[in-house]
Amino acid sequence: MLPCALLLTACGGSDGGSSSGATSLDDVKVTQAGEGKAPEVEFATPLDLPETTAKVIKEGEGEGAKDGQWIRYRMAGYDATTGTRGVETYTAAGAQTIPLDESLKAGDPGLYSALNGVKTGSDVAYYYKPEAAGNASAPAQNPQLVILTVEGIKDKAVKADAAEVAALDKAGKLPDISFDSKGVPSVKIPEGNQAPGNLVVKVIEEGSGKAATAESTVKARYTGWNWGKGAEFDSSFARGEAAEFPLSGVIEGWTKGLTGLKKGSKVMLSIPAEMAYASGQGEAVGDLIFYVELVDVK
Repeated sequence: MLPCALLLTACGGSDGGSSSGATSLDDVKVTQAGEGKAPEVEFATPLDLPETTAKVIKEGEGEGAKDGQWIRYRMAGYDATTGTRGVETYTAAGAQTIPLDESLKAGDPGLYSALNGVKTGSDVAYYYKPEAAGNASAPAQNPQLVILTVEGIKDKAVKADAAEVAALDKAGKLPDISFDSKGVPSVKIPEGNQAPGNLVVKVIEEGSGKAATAESTVKARYTGWNWGKGAEFDSSFARGEAAEFPLSGVIEGWTKGLTGLKKGSKVMLSIPAEMAYASGQGEAVGDLIFYVELVDVK
């Protein structure tokens, strides 16, 4: 969940740097390049601080984040010693998200403190100093600098009720699923519309068999796309066979989205990032769309 987890194997290199480097996060300069582009980040290397710390270096606007809310962000990671950039998600299909909660407070109190009250549009500098290597099999890691740009702040998503789903559908704000001659689905995302804030379950065809519970094992055919670019990231149709899995072992959007549906149901799920893969998994990042055929319920 923490940004540093994305960076420890992503940064490196030996670009060098000045012998007199930066000694404060105030020395880090971030120049935004516009939506869909990574910012320009400047700091003298090596950036050497005594401990892991985080600080808002540019304040955004609006109300600040409160405990229990989720923060959507883009990030870029740098080797603080060499200045080499590693992972960045400004160009990804969707934002990552992190809960401002007790688990973050316990795991990284410095980052929690910086994000508590942070506003949309803020830039946060996060310096991560890894523990010293214990042996030859665990070589030393350089400190990392992560720049987070807060894209949005929201309450935890819930499952939309039937009235909300109907209103979104009537307004043309839900994805449209179509099928080729072999029954393989494709998606059309509403032009100019944002993904719904809550979990949406649109029943395309209602089944008549056994209803799924949160503890059921189900067999399903499905395809998944991201809202940001409409890119397909997974499909059992492409593999030619249904997948079987327990609903207790999948993302929250699947567990809550499929619970209560009957065998034979065909549905479209719109799943907010907070109920999907918070940190993203390749193209499965940000808000997601799934078409699901519930083949069996056990």
